[in-house]
Formats: sequence, structure tokens, C-alpha cells
Amino acid sequence: MNQRQLKAIERIYSKVPRLECKKKCAQSCGPIFMEKLEWERIIKRLGFEPKADIEKTLDCPMLKDGLCSVYTVRPMLCRLFGIVESMPCPEGCVPERWLTKQEGYDLLNQIRAVGEWK
Repeated sequence: MNQRQLKAIERIYSKVPRLECKKKCAQSCGPIFMEKLEWERIIKRLGFEPKADIEKTLDCPMLKDGLCSVYTVRPMLCRLFGIVESMPCPEGCVPERWLTKQEGYDLLNQIRAVGEWK
């Protein structure tokens, strides 16, 4: 991942409306698909590659004591949880503006496109 890609990812992430998170939704976090660039950012932040033991649990391997250990570099799909109308927060957190399902797809596709840059 190069600096140009990093800046582009941050610019795309900044399009996601803000949400005052109550930090009570860990039960909604599980292993997810993400773009390779997002995975590389997480590995860099943690200093190792986390592994999910899906035979024992469907919890996200980045959860530590019920909180996201990579919150500042979490992938787009996680950022959209509680923001897209079709993925509301089960704890009642409300974003400054709801995104439509299509807006959510558009943001995911923008991240994917950055990963295709050479």
C-alpha cells in the first residue's frame, strides 16, 4: 500500500457520517470480508495477523474486552454498521445522517477501486 492509496482511503472514510457510539454492540461483530488494503492496515496497526477461530466462535478476532482494538483503522464495512438504514445499531445509536443501501455500496466500491490502483 502506498501513500497515495492511504490518503485516498482516509478521504473515502471521511464521507461516512459520524455516529455517537455507545460501545455496546460487540455482539454484532464477527469475521467479515474486507479489502486487502484494509487488512494490511489492521496488520500494521496490531503488528501481527489476527486469526479467527470460527470453529469456536464467530466473534471478530479484533475484539478485546468487548471493544474494537483497531477502531481507528476499522474497515469500511464496520464503519457502515449503524450508519446504513438497512444495518441499524441494535443499541439505538443514530448517525448524524442515515445512508441508503446504495450509498453504502458506493463507499465499499470506492475502497475496492483504491485497492486496484498500481
